[in-house]
Amino acid sequence: MLEAFSRTSRSVGLHPSLSTVYVQTLPASDLRDDVEGRGWGLRGHHLVSIRGAAPTARAKLLVRIVRLACGIAIGWAFNGITPGGAAAQVPFSPFQPARQIEAAKPLAREVTGPPAVSQLLDGTAFFVDDLGHMLTARHAVVDCARIIVSKEGRSIAARVVALAASDIALIKVPRTLGLAAVFPRMSTSAADDMVFAEAYDRLKPMLAHGGSLGNAFVDATLRDPEHLVLRSNVTFGTSGAPVLDSRGLVEGVVSRRTTIDRVLAVDAAHAKSFLGAHGVRFQEDDRPQMSGTASRAHRAASISARVTCLQQ
Repeated sequence: MLEAFSRTSRSVGLHPSLSTVYVQTLPASDLRDDVEGRGWGLRGHHLVSIRGAAPTARAKLLVRIVRLACGIAIGWAFNGITPGGAAAQVPFSPFQPARQIEAAKPLAREVTGPPAVSQLLDGTAFFVDDLGHMLTARHAVVDCARIIVSKEGRSIAARVVALAASDIALIKVPRTLGLAAVFPRMSTSAADDMVFAEAYDRLKPMLAHGGSLGNAFVDATLRDPEHLVLRSNVTFGTSGAPVLDSRGLVEGVVSRRTTIDRVLAVDAAHAKSFLGAHGVRFQEDDRPQMSGTASRAHRAASISARVTCLQQ
């Protein structure tokens, strides 16, 4: 019996901070003649250990076993633990804090402030009178939560006045920034004429290198009843930009690209008809608005601005 007890002798206690039972096996060589029991308070450390027995004192050993069982029971009673519950508790369980954090996780995110902007679309617009009216591409300002016109570090909110099926739009800001465009009385663009059209955001670096006389050509191989067909490599942001001829007059409004090097622009005749239908008094003149050797990029910069569509 002593041998069997030596193999299963244990020291049983409660951790002082977690009040959790832990069990530690003691080697048989550590058995002694006496039994010691200690206890310090309700959340303290309760320890009962067996330190051996004389081989000839079998009766004393039975008494010690009984005292050991009593000590264990007393320790459990002090800490409110039942024998079945003691085995279920694990000291320093790493999963308990994680369960507490998971339970505190909110089920829904609270949204404060204005709705987030889902997309920004940048294009170009240009002034057509001294009252703040501007022409741009329809697709650059349609279905916008807000429209912002920016020029030379200034930004102004704009509103849509009218939309045309031919992909042009009339917008308005409180005042004109820069100069108003001038349309020709009679369009004189011919095949292979050099013209200029560029996104507003690309004008500043272009001007830093001296500007440009032209960057596109009129393509007469393709006919369109409402559009001026250009051979050009202009890219995103050019929608709504003015197409300027050698005199600095507006021959069209950039609409869209059809191939890698072909661009459609709503021609001056349709643009003027659209403006007149909505009561805008634009300027017409066949006289040059700039010298023949002047940069058309500078002229474009003076009449145009960036237009930004904020979509929700």
